[in-house]
Order: sequence, then structure tokens, then C-alpha cells
Amino acid sequence: MSANQETLAVMRQALDAHLAGTLPAGELIARWRASAGSLTLPPVFGQAMEELLRRMEMSAAFAQDSCSFSSSAVTDQLAKWLDKAGTV
Repeated sequence: MSANQETLAVMRQALDAHLAGTLPAGELIARWRASAGSLTLPPVFGQAMEELLRRMEMSAAFAQDSCSFSSSAVTDQLAKWLDKAGTV
């Protein structure tokens, strides 16, 4: 397993734990940001990830839903991000 694959697996475990209700959004965000530094991906992946994490932070601050997106929509996008990052 490549270094990227190992890191992405850790990030997926954190997302799964968040979806299961055992990992708060803030901890998920912290783990993803801590893990991202060890990934070797094109810069656009980091930019997209940061945008999604920023949305998750905003969603959490507005009681899980804001006027433009929900936390479940963001977690769906994070899962897609992981899938795409795994193919690079």
C-alpha cells in the first residue's frame, strides 16, 4: 500500500467514525488537516479538501445546516474526494 493509500485509509476511517456518530466534526476536521500534509497529490486536491472542511466547520457552527449546504452533503463530498484522491 502506498503512503497516499495509507493516509487516505486513515482519513476514511475518521470520516466513517464521524458518520457513525462517534467522532465530532471538529475532530474529523483536525484529523484530516493533520493527515493531509503527508499526501502527495496535485494542489487542486488540497484546495478542494480545504473548501469542504471549511464548509463542514460552517455547517457545524450553524447547527448542522446552513442556508446553502448541509453537513450530510459535505460528508458525501468528502467521501467522493477520498475516492478521487485514491485514483491519483
